[in-house]
Amino acid sequence: MKRDDFLFEIRTEEIPAATLAGARRDLARGIGEALEQEGIAAESVESYGTPRRLVVWARGIPERQSDSESEVLGPPASAAFGGDGKPTRAAEGFARAQKVDVSELEVVDSARGRTVAVRRRVPGRDAIDVLAKAVPRVIGELTFPKTMRWGTGERSFVRPVRGLLALYGARVVPMEILGARSADWTMGHRVLSDGTLTVTGPADYFQKLRGAYVEPDSEARRSAILDSARRLAAQVGGRIDADADLAAVLADLVEWPGLVRGSFDPAFLDLPEEITTTAMRVHQKFLPVRGTSGLLPHFIAVMDNADDRHGFIGKGNEWVLNARLADARFFFQEDSREPLAARLPELERLSFQDRLGSYAAKTIRLEELAAAIATAVGRADVVGQARTAARLSKADLVTRMVREFTDLQGVMGGLYARAEGLPEPVWKAISDQYRPQGQGDDPPREDVGAVLSLADRFDTLAGIFRLGLVPTGSKDPYGLRRAAAGAVAIALSRRWRVDWSGLLERAISLYPADLPGLSPPVALAELEKFFAERLRNALERAGSSYDEISAVVNVGSWDFADAAERAAALTEARRRLDFRGLVLAFKRIRNILGAEDPGQPSARFYREDAERALAADFLQAKALLEELVPARRYSEALETIASISPSLDRFFVEVLVNCPDGDLKRNRQALLGAIRKEFTRIADFSEIVVEK
Repeated sequence: MKRDDFLFEIRTEEIPAATLAGARRDLARGIGEALEQEGIAAESVESYGTPRRLVVWARGIPERQSDSESEVLGPPASAAFGGDGKPTRAAEGFARAQKVDVSELEVVDSARGRTVAVRRRVPGRDAIDVLAKAVPRVIGELTFPKTMRWGTGERSFVRPVRGLLALYGARVVPMEILGARSADWTMGHRVLSDGTLTVTGPADYFQKLRGAYVEPDSEARRSAILDSARRLAAQVGGRIDADADLAAVLADLVEWPGLVRGSFDPAFLDLPEEITTTAMRVHQKFLPVRGTSGLLPHFIAVMDNADDRHGFIGKGNEWVLNARLADARFFFQEDSREPLAARLPELERLSFQDRLGSYAAKTIRLEELAAAIATAVGRADVVGQARTAARLSKADLVTRMVREFTDLQGVMGGLYARAEGLPEPVWKAISDQYRPQGQGDDPPREDVGAVLSLADRFDTLAGIFRLGLVPTGSKDPYGLRRAAAGAVAIALSRRWRVDWSGLLERAISLYPADLPGLSPPVALAELEKFFAERLRNALERAGSSYDEISAVVNVGSWDFADAAERAAALTEARRRLDFRGLVLAFKRIRNILGAEDPGQPSARFYREDAERALAADFLQAKALLEELVPARRYSEALETIASISPSLDRFFVEVLVNCPDGDLKRNRQALLGAIRKEFTRIADFSEIVVEK
């Protein structure tokens, strides 16, 4: 069947950079899934986007759906045909309603039994007709963090829609979306180009769009920005100070990436670097320029223009940045006049959460929790420092600097604490308390910081879960998934082997007993499931497969570092050991025993050589495991477990477990139960998937 490409573009007002990438992915996924469901799946679906347009290019779509067959069920066969096989009135009525002759009725097996049915051939629809219905539906199902209304207010989208382009091959796909009708033309850059661009297909579209100063590929814009930025930075003897996230944001701010270099007053270099770079990166979306000995008084800004011919853009950016840095210097100087401890009373007026009290109450809980965590991880020697850091950790929230530069919370507290002469582990802990903030972010630098970060996360999770505000779906207004993932990451990076359930229970107990919501035991159970999912994600990123992760997490998930070691050992052992027989045996044990614990076996009830051999091999393996497992020598332990696989195979071949003799049956079940109980200290082998 002939295939052709579908090109779709929806033009809008300025889409926020933070929303653009997700919108682009969601639109491509939605159209791809819709085409598949409609039976005209594309060979590939690509997405593009700029601040003023979302684009999807679906390649190789069949020109029409394949013909299909429909089946309409009627009355039961017993009611449709008499004993002599002749149709009854019920059959005749059904045939008449379906506009077919009675002779065309068939008898089929259905969920209702033997039933009369009519089969019809349904011709496939043309791709253009399918697209005309499917694409508007996909657009209507898109969701955004924030939407806008325009016109009379009945339309809602991420930004007001200004035009549509929809082509299947060279033909316009007729559709109307949010007041805009599809056409075969688009618009170039709003400043650098004039008029409309009539296009005949994807290749023509991309060529003409780039000729009209619009680069639809965000990756191409990002590369162009970084290349030009490196060149501009080198001209003043520096290099750009950029990260992947910021470069991606810059690419989604413009349709045609132009850059301008600016300068700021060198006197601002006396400010702590964290302040200067935050003002540039976060507030202004500028790329800092770094020299061999530190920051240079230069920055690079992106502009949606080919050049800054008159220098107005550069001068404007310089004026804004210098003003912001002047404010920052004033705030920093004013804040430095008062020690952090003097600000603690102000935390009484700062709410942590309406029903969970103030930040002053939170810091009291953090002190207790940090002390408990430091002791649990074997660092009782830093309990005093952990308490001090916890007490002062939120004081910077009421400083002028953090009120203006909210991204510097924690960082500013660390800077002020360092200036006051507090011990290095304390000020570093205050500075690092929010680390890691996401996947790939560094954990706290020292143990005291790791303790404080865990205490902060545990306190927040305990309180919000006690209120019953468990995240559902994509909604997570308190950032609890990020908080739990960060806690797992800290435990793994520090290799702290602790059963964290006791510390979460302690965190819950620090809240009032009459707090409305979930009871403490229920809240802890919900937290266990919540942390287990974050642990699963971490183990998957580390290279374990889903079944290996399930095998490990099912045995125990509260000791994150231990679970990670067991998963790594299982992944490695699975590559070199044959677990197939063992896995199949454990699946059989699960089917026989279920969740029941049949107790301990007795040697006096062994009757078959196979069960005596299995019992002997098991006792020998158990003695080794009692040495290997406490020492966390999991690779050797897994080898030991795998060694009894032949004995298990023989047992199941030669021994009838559920035999008529009750004593023998119970004893054989008890032997299998003892094996399961001992060996699942590392992993639940019944979760491992093996090839049939």
